[in-house]
Amino acid sequence: MSTTAFGGTVAGVMEFRLLGAVEAYHDGQRLGLGPRKQRLTLGILALEANRPVPMARLVELNWPESPPRTAEHAVRVAVSQLRSVFGQITEVELRSQGSGYMLRTDPLNIDVHLFRDLLQRARAALDDQARLSLLEAALSLWRGPALAGAASPEVQERLGGGLEEARLAAIEDRIDTELRLARHRDLLEELTALTRAHPFRERLTCQLMTALYRSGQTHVALEVARKARRLLADELGIDPCPEFRQLETAILRNDPVLPPPGRAAQPQPLTPAQLPPAVSAFTGRTPQLRWLDELAGDLTTPVAVAIIGPPGTGKSALAVHWAHRVRHRFPDGQLYIDLHEYGSRRALPRFLRSLGVSEGGMPVGPDEAAALYRTLLAGRRMLVLLDNAVTSEQVRPLLPGAGGSLTLTTSRERLSGLIALDGARPLRLQPLNPGEARDLLTHLLGPERVRREAEAAARLAELCDYLPAALRLAAADLSYERTIADVVADLEEQDDIVLHAAPPIKPPERRKLGLAGLHCNRTMRQL
Repeated sequence: MSTTAFGGTVAGVMEFRLLGAVEAYHDGQRLGLGPRKQRLTLGILALEANRPVPMARLVELNWPESPPRTAEHAVRVAVSQLRSVFGQITEVELRSQGSGYMLRTDPLNIDVHLFRDLLQRARAALDDQARLSLLEAALSLWRGPALAGAASPEVQERLGGGLEEARLAAIEDRIDTELRLARHRDLLEELTALTRAHPFRERLTCQLMTALYRSGQTHVALEVARKARRLLADELGIDPCPEFRQLETAILRNDPVLPPPGRAAQPQPLTPAQLPPAVSAFTGRTPQLRWLDELAGDLTTPVAVAIIGPPGTGKSALAVHWAHRVRHRFPDGQLYIDLHEYGSRRALPRFLRSLGVSEGGMPVGPDEAAALYRTLLAGRRMLVLLDNAVTSEQVRPLLPGAGGSLTLTTSRERLSGLIALDGARPLRLQPLNPGEARDLLTHLLGPERVRREAEAAARLAELCDYLPAALRLAAADLSYERTIADVVADLEEQDDIVLHAAPPIKPPERRKLGLAGLHCNRTMRQL
């Protein structure tokens, strides 16, 4: 465990476990979460991490039949007790949100969200061995039924039914992968047990038939098929699915359509994951991050956000940092492009290629390309990050047309047309406040150094006009042979920078940027 430089809260590894009994660990130490309803309340909030849960839903799930008159009070007491448990841990915050509550933490601290993230990465894996490793890691998170011991069977089914289906599908994906790796003999015992436990899952039955056939037990594979066919008819009154029937016929004929052991499956279309690396030591912007989280809570209609601000305020850093935080919400992929470098005419073909369109299928005109792009995004949950836009016209062809997706644009310009005509929500970014600037310097230079030269660090932040980019450039100039005071002295002597600031900085912006800010702007343009 460790303490932060400017406070007494504890930072460390946080872990929430919902795939089994509801548990929480901090730095490997199990935390006492209290009685059953208190654990269930935490489980509900963790399932919806970083999204508000209304009081009515917390009451309904804790008392599904007849909640007592004191139910809301009991929930408030449970949350109060949980706040005491997590009160000194920086990675967790239990916030009041309207009439309900919200658990704020990195979703990947929670096994449910980590499970989904690993499944998404497995789908995008380029080879079977990597895919198998990711699927095994995802399945190893399960210790029993979700919310075991905290939720009633009815509530477990409501909250965990979809998770259980995802677990079974992940098992089937793993078995398919192992079959492609010629491990059919090793799978026979497991598949026999799974088909007995889940006799109506035809995919498992097909996998058992395939493993038996490849192991030289054709007659047993056909007997499994006959029993499954009879069970489906007697119990459900249905015929097997087409895949089942095709496999059964192929086994009867010893058909070469059956892939021999070890043949790899056809490569699946990749899920684009194009976000650039997040900026290291990102600090501050807590209100803006929360605003973005809340805005992304409802994607029934397409959501567009424009992060607007002068050079050096960290628009791109904020956008990329937040995009990485919420990428699990967009399982169909994340698209990224720097519009200053490419422009919208080159952006559309680039995005279409990322979405699986071949060069031969690429539309000729920009209108047809935009229409195909909207078609491909319809029904998907995609995050589209458009960096350094100059005009609204650049952005407009890249906006999804249906709900489920979110477009995040950064720009130095006002983008009035995008806001007025396309409904983009503006987020106007200002420089950091003094506390945030100090925290950034602490991350960049180390707490001991900033504490030792607290006055010089405060002056450096002032000279940088609290601009993140300027602070990073100033910190990069600091070697351990130079003090912060040395850099401050150099900056205070460089008054001529204001007179030689690189265009197109306008006079009002010159006053706002300050000496280091102008140096930052000039340096960035030279790069």
